[in-house]
Amino acid sequence: MDNISNSSFIKKTLKSEQGIALLMVMGVIAILTFLLADFTFETKLNKIKIYNQQDKIQARLNAESGLNFALGKLRLYQEGRNKIEKDESLKSAFPSSDLEAIIIQPFVFPPPISPKANIIQRTAVDDFLKKTIFHGELSVTFSKVSGFLNPNGLRVQPKTPTDQGAGLPDAAQAKVETEPGTEGAEAAKTQAQPAWTVIEKKMIETFQRLLKDKNDSDEEFHLRYGNVDANYLVKELRYYVSDKGSFQDSMQPEIEAKFSQKNITPKFAPMSSIDELYLLPSWDDALVDLIKDRMSVHEVSVIAINELTIEDLKILFPAINNIQVEEFFKYRDGDVDKKIKGKKFKDAEDFKRVVVSELNIVSDSEYLERITALKDAGLVIDTAGKLYKVNSRGSMNNAVYNLVAYVDLPIKPQPKKPVPKGQVPPPDDQDPTGAGKAAPPPGQAAKATPIELLLPRVVEIRLE
Repeated sequence: MDNISNSSFIKKTLKSEQGIALLMVMGVIAILTFLLADFTFETKLNKIKIYNQQDKIQARLNAESGLNFALGKLRLYQEGRNKIEKDESLKSAFPSSDLEAIIIQPFVFPPPISPKANIIQRTAVDDFLKKTIFHGELSVTFSKVSGFLNPNGLRVQPKTPTDQGAGLPDAAQAKVETEPGTEGAEAAKTQAQPAWTVIEKKMIETFQRLLKDKNDSDEEFHLRYGNVDANYLVKELRYYVSDKGSFQDSMQPEIEAKFSQKNITPKFAPMSSIDELYLLPSWDDALVDLIKDRMSVHEVSVIAINELTIEDLKILFPAINNIQVEEFFKYRDGDVDKKIKGKKFKDAEDFKRVVVSELNIVSDSEYLERITALKDAGLVIDTAGKLYKVNSRGSMNNAVYNLVAYVDLPIKPQPKKPVPKGQVPPPDDQDPTGAGKAAPPPGQAAKATPIELLLPRVVEIRLE
């Protein structure tokens, strides 16, 4: 009996051990399955992260290549425009504005295929894409910057040794005062004002008009900003960009107290981005948004007349009324309802003829006065611009990289003739398009010095 009981005990024990082993094996399998699932998940997650990182890098490369492509197109524009400016016959046959319109056409890759495209066109595009080593998508767009009120123009320019040797401005003013009658008045009128005073005046006029229009149309804005002084805001801006110690104004103590109260340190240097307006203590966001589209911190020394907006036109001619504004844009852009075809301006003389003679917006003397003020501020009238906003958008799968760059083609300054000590420099010494020219022969009009553009350069770049 004992043998039988021992045998059954051994069998039960063996069966129990087999069950335990089976449970252990199943437990190990379950643990390994969990570890495998976790490892697989982590592997796939890391794989997705790596692919996303690759897509981001590729999208960035696409956007950067688009910016380089835009610089290449603007280099072609620079070469072509310089050639056109030097050849009068070529300029009349092929204006620089036509060249600009060709160059700043948007670029998209891959090329979009129209639903109406035939099989030959589709096959040609497919063959082109197969032979092109380019991954992802790219779009490049150009837009001309028209905000020609530059806050950096409010900076007081230090006197040069030439000016000090000539005794300006006191000597020039004394000469004007000694000239009797109308000749003295004309001399005073033609005496060039400092550039910052012209820009400050235009900026105040623009700000006052924008505030008035906004107050008339927005009651909430009027309740909050009805008593805002545009003159004070512009002077605060001038204090911010002027060199330390160069700002001299009766409002200086009040402005300094405002900066100290808000714990803001003035830059005392030129602005590098228009967004710096938000740092000024008295400039609320609503006030900045009201005017920042009319301004540019970069050198917009060429006013593109074929791109003028309503606000730009009112800055040029503050006394213009709504009927004249409507007639101006109807002439330039046409009217679809009345089937009137627009007429783009060919050059500055054509613009003057339309504004003075055809539309009677201003008189000839008023036009000359406004243009002289613009020249004093370093601005000239032309049909093509020199400062462009380039938007380069690169994408790869779900990754998108958008670069916004401001590209400038500086005007090459003309060499100036040295001014002997004690003599007054010529009145066009502030004109960036030409100075130091020899006097024309008797009976001939002075020939304007052609504009020569330098290589395009990126003056501001941001990621949006």
